[in-house]
Amino acid sequence: MAGASDLNTRFETARDLLRTDRPAEALAALDEVLRRDPRHLPALVSRGSALLALGRLDEAEAAWRGALARHPGQDVVLWNLGMLLIERERHAEALALADEALAAAPAHGRALLLRGDALANLSRFEEAVATFQRIPTTGDLAADALTKEALAQAALQRYDAALALLDRAIALRPGDLFATFRRAIVRLATRDFGGWDDYEARWRLPFFLARSGGVVTRELAPRLTLKPTLDDLAGQRVLLLGEQGIGDEVMFASLIPDLIGVAKAVACVCDERLVGLFSASFPGVSFAGPRQARISLAAIDRFVAMGSLGGLFRPTEAAFPGTPYLAPRPEARARWAERLGPRRRRLRIGLSWRGGLPTTRRSLRSLDWTQLAPILDLPDCEFVSLQYGDVAAELAAAPVPIRAFAPGEIDDFEELAALTAGLDAVVSVQTALVHLCGAIGQPCLTLVPHNPEWRYTAVGSTMPWYRSVRLFRQAEPGNWAPVVAQAADALRARLGASS
Repeated sequence: MAGASDLNTRFETARDLLRTDRPAEALAALDEVLRRDPRHLPALVSRGSALLALGRLDEAEAAWRGALARHPGQDVVLWNLGMLLIERERHAEALALADEALAAAPAHGRALLLRGDALANLSRFEEAVATFQRIPTTGDLAADALTKEALAQAALQRYDAALALLDRAIALRPGDLFATFRRAIVRLATRDFGGWDDYEARWRLPFFLARSGGVVTRELAPRLTLKPTLDDLAGQRVLLLGEQGIGDEVMFASLIPDLIGVAKAVACVCDERLVGLFSASFPGVSFAGPRQARISLAAIDRFVAMGSLGGLFRPTEAAFPGTPYLAPRPEARARWAERLGPRRRRLRIGLSWRGGLPTTRRSLRSLDWTQLAPILDLPDCEFVSLQYGDVAAELAAAPVPIRAFAPGEIDDFEELAALTAGLDAVVSVQTALVHLCGAIGQPCLTLVPHNPEWRYTAVGSTMPWYRSVRLFRQAEPGNWAPVVAQAADALRARLGASS
């Protein structure tokens, strides 16, 4: 008995190390527990978590597979392993894992949740809905199942059904932060800007904080003023914090003029690539990147995340001005006009054909040269790459000449904005470039997937944020041909008008 007690004490010590972000020490302690008891389930589970925290993904996967072999069908192991596979975009393997568990136990709730998640990530949304509906509407997993079914229904553009499911999930589990956050996304996507209220739940979700772009840290998050009011900000010294991706920061920067109008002083921590452009556009605001920012608590009255200003300044669609609010310095524009040189074609068109990361559905928002052929085949057009990253190999395989500049020359968004401003139009997939075009007033023809990010809203050819952005939407998942054809027709009309 004393041996078991000592083992449990060692495990609790290891778990405390893991909870306090000391995964290397936790791993060593867990290995000692497992040396003495190789079947110790909590230690097996936690060992995978420690490896995951250390970024050793292959080893974490192997650890959880080993744990599942020792404890077949065990809920937490199955779920952790399945979520890791989904995170690594190995959705078919996650589906096979769930189906294997369901073959042994057809009513296995966690396996059903995993199966539905995998199907949704494979864009098999109808099957995902049917799977989530197999989970009882009472019990521990009911709220999760309703929330996940809501996401699949939203992907099928059944927004009323999605909202009803989310309302049910929140009624079952009052205060459910994830369901509340997802309800915000559906509401905002459908242009119900009362959804900003739900949107504030994001800062109490650990996964959101981990992916918020690194500006809002764990230490700063508790200091945020959520759902700020005019009384909160009027006459105050406000530190505005960028959040999420660089496109989000560009989009939410449209709220900075509103904040300047009420606050005593505004400083902003944003992505380093935006400091130059933002400084040029808002001369009364002090901008710095996260590594350069020196935060004096005594000099700040309010900490506010950029997106939290939406509920205050954009409560309805009519409150969106849609006008340009960013501008590169004239010298930057002149420099890039010289780099571009004399015009040799009627239209200069910027191109961005790949967007997002694996975690933000890159595969659903990227095109190849064959798919872009109707645009590339247009006569009397010069094409300029605005694609982020090193794309030399892709450009070498392009069917037509595409001008490009070294990534280091346009990584800074003031440089990118100055280059973009010298073009006639931009064709882009759903990516940060769209927000930059809208912010500087550059015409942008945007190719939007069937299930777009909420920022692009659910329907319509425009975005509330920008007047210069025109949206061309997929009518069915994965079918880009009609979308590209419509964009090509719009450019063809522009060519005709310029002749």
